[in-house]
Amino acid sequence: MNYKYLIAKRYLFSKKDSKFISFITYISIFGVTLGVATLIVAISILNGFEKEILNKVAGLVSHIQIHSFKPEGVKNYNDVISTINDSIPDVSAVTAYVQREAVIRFKENVEGIMLKGVIQETDLSSTKYNIIKGEYNLQPVDTIFSRLVVGDKLAEKLNIQIGSKVIVFGLQGIPSPLNPPKIKQFIVSGIYETGLRDYDDILIYTDLKTTQSLFNYDDYVTGLELNVKDIENVEASVSKIKQVLGYPFYPRSLFKLYKGLFTWVELQKAPTPIVLGLIIIVASFNIVGTLLMLVLEKTQSVGILKSLGASRNDIMQIFIYDGIIIGLIGIVLGNILGLGIALAELKFKFFSLPELYYMKSVPILIVPEYIVFISIITIILVFLATLIPAYLASKFDPVKSIRFN
Repeated sequence: MNYKYLIAKRYLFSKKDSKFISFITYISIFGVTLGVATLIVAISILNGFEKEILNKVAGLVSHIQIHSFKPEGVKNYNDVISTINDSIPDVSAVTAYVQREAVIRFKENVEGIMLKGVIQETDLSSTKYNIIKGEYNLQPVDTIFSRLVVGDKLAEKLNIQIGSKVIVFGLQGIPSPLNPPKIKQFIVSGIYETGLRDYDDILIYTDLKTTQSLFNYDDYVTGLELNVKDIENVEASVSKIKQVLGYPFYPRSLFKLYKGLFTWVELQKAPTPIVLGLIIIVASFNIVGTLLMLVLEKTQSVGILKSLGASRNDIMQIFIYDGIIIGLIGIVLGNILGLGIALAELKFKFFSLPELYYMKSVPILIVPEYIVFISIITIILVFLATLIPAYLASKFDPVKSIRFN
């Protein structure tokens, strides 16, 4: 085994030498451990936030929405769907929908809503997977009653239960005696919960044909919804759709539709690594202080090693090994602590969140590449922190060092 490593290890952990050096060594290891663990937990939480919000929004509105510049909406939508499927291989699924403002009434309770008519068999939303009561059934009961699926917040506000009969008023401009709203009766078949309070409180689902009739859309639809195979390339797919369909269609990705929400997530992510990275930098300075004190403590030993033939590079390597040992132990313990906390939160959900965060508990997404990156950056900073003390130790005069007391 390398004798320089053995000497470095003895300098740090020898029980016969200064107990104070051993104590500050453990403090330095703890500093690196805390910095690495904190950064791993913080990055995992931010990645979790981004993934959860992306999944919730994508599940609610699809990856791409296509609308028409014409006020009546999209005509011959089946032909448009065929064109998209034939011309754009990146698209994995496409469907039509109608979405308009309406008013829902249950007994004496009245509330403004967004009524969305979809084709149940091809609906791209994740609502069908978020049903907490009843079932996701949008098929009309008969010519009088159709079916509705409502959000849990709206159901709670209006005191709606499964099987409740409600009335929906389809608004077309400002209601008046000359412009009365169309009225349709519905039976509530399901209640969903996505965690996005603003949408659970206002967005309700029914079948496409009923919505077209309620708003006098005939064969028109409000727009088309698309999902792509790789959401990372969604903007490229938007550009292809523009080229294929041309005027009067204009597609927009969910990142454009909900730019404010995703910008908020990015703003949360941007400064966090910098702020938390300062913890590791401070830990690196602790290593500098530890090694400087170790250099003073071992001045006579350095002089003896030089008198026995050790070169300046040998002395530098000994103290560099000391710093690397501290850093590696801190990184390993930091990874264990950080991953342990992240996995525990992922499994047991210790911390709850207020509703404004769009989720009930702290989300966790562990990305191995980020953990490796954090570890590499930390060991680089630790190595740089060892250079100054190691260089100073290598400059000692052996005669003066041996006489040092």
